[in-house]
Amino acid sequence: MVRPDPVEPRHEDERPPFGRSWILLYALVLLNLAVLIVLFTLFTKAFS
Repeated sequence: MVRPDPVEPRHEDERPPFGRSWILLYALVLLNLAVLIVLFTLFTKAFS
């Protein structure tokens, strides 16, 4: 019987690839999304 490879345990204190915390990284992603939505809305109104 073949056993599957063990999965590495997740560490609660893992750091994101850059930045200080995951919450900050998620906040930056959401802020980026909001800025893009506003910009695309302005471009749509300006060039329609």
